Order: sequence, then C-alpha cells, then structure tokens
Amino acid sequence: MLEPADEKKPLVLGILGSPRKRSNTGVLLEKVMAGAEQAGAKTEIVVLRDLVYESCRHCGGCDLTGFCVVMDDMQVIFPKLRAANHLVLASPIQFSGVSGETKMMIDRAQCLWVAKYRLKQPVSEVEGERNGLFVATCGGSDRRVFDWAKPTVKAFFNSTGFKYWEELLEANMDEPPPMAERADAQARAKELGRRMVREASV
Repeated sequence: MLEPADEKKPLVLGILGSPRKRSNTGVLLEKVMAGAEQAGAKTEIVVLRDLVYESCRHCGGCDLTGFCVVMDDMQVIFPKLRAANHLVLASPIQFSGVSGETKMMIDRAQCLWVAKYRLKQPVSEVEGERNGLFVATCGGSDRRVFDWAKPTVKAFFNSTGFKYWEELLEANMDEPPPMAERADAQARAKELGRRMVREASV
C-alpha cells in the first residue's frame, strides 16, 4: 500500500525486454530508474522474461472495446501502461530490431491502438504529457541497427500515449568491459532518469 506522499509522486514504469536475467540493458534501465527516484518519482520495473504471454492473435476481440480478450500476463501490463506518467522501454537489439519478448509485448498493444485511434478513447489515466525513453544496446559497432528498431518503438509509444522523448543507445557490447563496469554510460542513464521527471514537472 502506497504512503500518501508516494501517491503524489509521478510513476516511471520500466519494461525490460532482455532475455537474460542480468543483462547490459538491464543495468542501464536500473540506472535510469535510480535517477528518476532521485528526481522524486516512484518507479516500477516489469521484466518480460518473467511473464507468460503470447503475441497478438489479430482476432479482432478488442475492436469494439479497446481491451484485449486474451487472458495472460499482458493483462498485468495494460493497466500499468495506462497508469504510468512516464515509460522506459529497454531492449537489446537482435537482428536489427527489438528482442522477441519486446516485440510480442508491442504487438499486443494493438488493443490500445484501437482504443486511441479507432474508438477515440483515452489510453492514459494521468494528466499531462507522458515521456517515453528508449534504452537499447547492441553487440557490434554498426549503429544503424538502432535506427531500424526505432520506428517500432515510436509506433508503440504513440499507440500507448507516450511521447518519444529521448533515447539511450549503447553499442559495442560484445567487447569488454560489460555495462556494469562502464561508468560513463551508467552516468548518462542516471541523468536521463532525472531529466525525464524534472523536465515534465516544469
């Protein structure tokens, strides 16, 4: 149960799409959330690999209501997306796109797309502009893979009611050191978390 003071704090929701439990992308996400907490937000991280859910069936079950009819763990994520003030989507780049776990979750946001664009319903339960931050890592040095993944993330943010506010894209993760030892990248992540909250409150 939240304390009264916590109820007034903005909520920053982090979604981790890495298939690994302790990942480079996860380290960055944790630092972003730490920065957001320093700026006065409450935070929550959803780890997709811990959930059981499937991709969109394209069954049309959400067409009249804007709510997904498939009863799996995505039903935990949908209300969190509606309640969050800001969103941090963190995924490694795999074959020039977001991870499979992340893409499955994004495809299931079809119901929110229906609600927003077809049924003209609100997809946010909070007031004000909501920022979306994309955090991604890749193994090689070719940063074009980030550009190929971004349209999918931007479409997801648009459909769920978040502005594509900023991005943190770290390459060369196949080379040492691991993210846990890259102080400069961690500092950038923490600062983005602080900015996400502070700029929205100005």
